[in-house]
Amino acid sequence: MTDPSRTNQEPTEEISFLKQRIQELEKSESDRKRAEAALRESEPEYRVFFEGINDAVFVHELDQEGLPGRFLQVNDVACRRLGYTREELLSLSPRDITMTEEYERIAYKRTGLASQGEILVETVHVTKDGRKLPVESNIRQFQYFDRQVALSISRDISDRKRMEEELLRAHKLESLGVLAGGIAHDFNNLMAIVQGYIELALIDLPAGHTSHQRLLAAMQCVEQTTDLTSRLITFSRGGGPNREILDVAELIRDAVYRTVKGTNVMVKSAFAENLWPVEVDELQIKQCFYNLTMNALEAMPEGGNLTIQMENTLILTGAVLDLKEGSYLKITFADEGIGIPEEHLSKVFDPYFTTKKMAAQKGLGLGLAVCYSILKKHDGHITVKSQPGKGASFVLYLPARVDLARGKKVKKIVSTGTARVLIMDDEPHIREIERAYLEQMGYEVADVKDGQEAIDAYKKALDAGNPFDLVMLDLTVRQGLGGQLAMEQLLKIDPEIKAIIASGYVDHPVIENHVDYGFQGVLTKPFKGEEIKGMVEKILHGEG
Repeated sequence: MTDPSRTNQEPTEEISFLKQRIQELEKSESDRKRAEAALRESEPEYRVFFEGINDAVFVHELDQEGLPGRFLQVNDVACRRLGYTREELLSLSPRDITMTEEYERIAYKRTGLASQGEILVETVHVTKDGRKLPVESNIRQFQYFDRQVALSISRDISDRKRMEEELLRAHKLESLGVLAGGIAHDFNNLMAIVQGYIELALIDLPAGHTSHQRLLAAMQCVEQTTDLTSRLITFSRGGGPNREILDVAELIRDAVYRTVKGTNVMVKSAFAENLWPVEVDELQIKQCFYNLTMNALEAMPEGGNLTIQMENTLILTGAVLDLKEGSYLKITFADEGIGIPEEHLSKVFDPYFTTKKMAAQKGLGLGLAVCYSILKKHDGHITVKSQPGKGASFVLYLPARVDLARGKKVKKIVSTGTARVLIMDDEPHIREIERAYLEQMGYEVADVKDGQEAIDAYKKALDAGNPFDLVMLDLTVRQGLGGQLAMEQLLKIDPEIKAIIASGYVDHPVIENHVDYGFQGVLTKPFKGEEIKGMVEKILHGEG
């Protein structure tokens, strides 16, 4: 028999349960509607962020392994930077816009996205027209309705990469400088001896002697070594230029036209009027122009045009990498040669980078690196643009001195005279050569091997009432007191002393700023007899 109380209770419980379930469903539906309404309301804010950010934004699918699928959404910046329309990008995936080797490299990082939730990677995107764009991408995984997707915000880091390359290049140059400075000094000392003995032999031999022409040929070879050491010295640390106010147009004519003479390359120049003057090191800048010209000749073995343009330009902050805001002289060397592949453009200024075969006069990989170093030391800059088969264009920027008049003044020293000269050098061969030079000029000469002997000899002569009129000191001495420290003592003995500092270390601070150390002149090894004569007479006549 059925229990009446139970029969009445069960429907009541069922009805109550059904009512509760209906309420839950109504609440769930209400929550869903509120969520949809909130999503609709937040969409404008989302769009402002999505389209207003200055970085490229991508939303793409993720497979079960965390690897990316096709794009679901992209912003205008992504389309503009990559060169695609929105419809084109939405038919692609991250694999399609990433360099293959870069995609494979970072694929393993993406597989851990689910566990990490967010990753930061550097990679290279490829634009529609094939350009490579370095980017830093912040990738985050999240739930998008019923599927897992990834949001990738990619920032263009081209400028940062260029700055890193500049810093790396500077470190390379600095490392080379440590080696280059020592090599250049020792090499210059040896060449000073070789050149000196050859020059003295030429003086002693009659012009018609059979060995005269051979010695002249040997002298020319020695002079060519100056080019090599000047390249090495350019890399040595602290090698600041000895600046003068010069007419760059004249330097170009001297360096470029002489270099292309006898070749099938034609030079076309377009120099603006009223060009601003610049303060430059004549030898270094001419070396730069020579190197760029040689680069053009090698790029155009069948001939062509080398176009050189010069104009005044104002640079704003950030307009050209590594340049301060100000007035500059802009010089462009443009050839019609074979061009430079894109993968080599970032390396052309690196020391010892070359694609040329090794040969006697090319393939050393120093020419453009020297140009880069010279421009940096002048507070300038050099850039390159090129496409294979369409030539190359090198643009140089030199700080202009708008406040200074153009031109340089040159004084010629033609007078002769007699005086007492004291030589200090630890190389006996160099002392012998310098003594021979000076004695042939009619000077009375004494020589010593180190700074302490020079101090003693100078003081003794001064006390005896027969002082030296000039001292020539070698900067570095292997054992003993060098020229810098010796000069400090000599200045205490005689504040009016006249002195020349000589060295193969042409990038040493004492050489670059010799006046600050009490010297009236500088001789860089190797030097010729006429250089010694000109320097000595210049100083003895109060023009140092």
